[in-house]
Amino acid sequence: GMGADEYIKFITSHFSNFAVVEKADAEKIIEKQNADKINSLIREAKLKATTSKTSKKNVKIKVSVKNNNSLIKEAKAMGYTVKYKFYRSEKKASKYVAKATKAGKTYINTAGKKGTKYYYKAKALVYDGDKLVGQTVLTQCKYGVRTWSK
Repeated sequence: GMGADEYIKFITSHFSNFAVVEKADAEKIIEKQNADKINSLIREAKLKATTSKTSKKNVKIKVSVKNNNSLIKEAKAMGYTVKYKFYRSEKKASKYVAKATKAGKTYINTAGKKGTKYYYKAKALVYDGDKLVGQTVLTQCKYGVRTWSK
């Protein structure tokens, strides 16, 4: 016969569709829901990247999420890691080379060729452990052309 341990009883405060699933399956489902949520947050996120000169004549690149700071908060709340990747090129439309990937939103570029104009881009990356789960589009820095003067 059916022992009491074969029944599942739970109390809910609202009507909805409920599913009873094994723990491993539940974790997979939650993981997928989180991945879907993070991907839609990433797609909606608009980065703003700006450059400025530091007192030492280096170029500081700063990234912020223009329209959707919840992306960063929610990603972290779900256990994801957010990093920022910074790129530089001598051409506006091509040949961007990754210079740094950092947890912080700023990167200071300390080396360049005197008299050379540089363009900068940045993007946000979301990681689940070591696995990249999503990234924003590459964003051109505003005031982005800085002629190297050191």
